Amino acid sequence: MENISQHEEMVESIKGIAAFARNEQGEELILFQNFSRSHVIQPGNSLFLQNNTYETVQHKGFTLGGKLSAVYEVDQQRLLFHSFRTTNTFLPLAEFYEEASEQEIREVLDHNCLAPEDAEALAVGANQWFRKRFAMLRDSGILDNFTAKQIRKHSEGFEIDIQLKGNKIIFPSDKQEAKRLLQFLNEEIFRGAITETLYETNSKREAD
Repeated sequence: MENISQHEEMVESIKGIAAFARNEQGEELILFQNFSRSHVIQPGNSLFLQNNTYETVQHKGFTLGGKLSAVYEVDQQRLLFHSFRTTNTFLPLAEFYEEASEQEIREVLDHNCLAPEDAEALAVGANQWFRKRFAMLRDSGILDNFTAKQIRKHSEGFEIDIQLKGNKIIFPSDKQEAKRLLQFLNEEIFRGAITETLYETNSKREAD
């Protein structure tokens, strides 16, 4: 806990936790668990038992969840995970993801939560980056599990201007605006805990 106390201002910027282990066959494993602000223990808000006396926490700390997000089998070079969206928040999975076809992009843009300005241009002119992100969005369930208004509410503070047309998100034809929206919808943007600068997930490059 000494290292945590020395760098407690960075606790809330943690995206994932990794641990090294071996299975019963002696094979090396790397265990991953995603991390969010709900795991942070704030000073004065939590009690712990020490020498039969309950005391408040003096420094920031964190708790671990009850299940793993991913397991990497070192010998077989195989990554096992349940949720792509969750795992992609702390491991760079996007580059290994399939590319959506033009027709699949059209189908994503035809979702009842979206109102594309020019679906045909977005589908035909999509490069590899866009094709991967449209495939990720299709499989994430974000558009099925959240309404357009809820998504716009969650966008506050992420420097993205989400416009609505009725109960639909206007999907811009401008490539930079479309990229920003896809990054947000795929949860590939995070805010630094100290500088509050917005970054792209899995990189230290400032978000465009």
